[in-house]
Amino acid sequence: MLMQIDGTFIFVIISFILFLFIIKAILFNPISKILDEREKFYAKNSKMEIESKEKTTTLINEKENALKESRLKAAELIKETSKKAQQESLKSVKKTKEEIQNKIEKNKNELEAAKFNSKNELKNEISTFVSSIASKILSEDIKIEIEEERIKKHLNI
Repeated sequence: MLMQIDGTFIFVIISFILFLFIIKAILFNPISKILDEREKFYAKNSKMEIESKEKTTTLINEKENALKESRLKAAELIKETSKKAQQESLKSVKKTKEEIQNKIEKNKNELEAAKFNSKNELKNEISTFVSSIASKILSEDIKIEIEEERIKKHLNI
């Protein structure tokens, strides 16, 4: 049997066409709108991803450059500090040497003064001793002055 076109067939076709428009309005348009939004979102995210990668690369390069500069500055600072420490050490050693030389000179002077005083005291004591021995031997008060050269000769001074 062949198909007969009657009122039901036309009603079905009209219903089908209406159904298509309704489905398009209810389903296809929102879905295509959602797909367009998703595509825009992915495009935006892709662009943000590329920008983020570029920023990250830039930041990493800047960080590496900053680290290099910091290392160079630190090395220079260490070098300068070491140089200053050596200079201060040399100054301190020089100052200490000068102080020691001054103390040695002072002690030499004190020893010379003590030596001179000791010689004079020894000379006086020898003169007194010789005078007292001579007085006892001769039974007279005799004051004898002994020449300094004789004392030096006998004492090996």
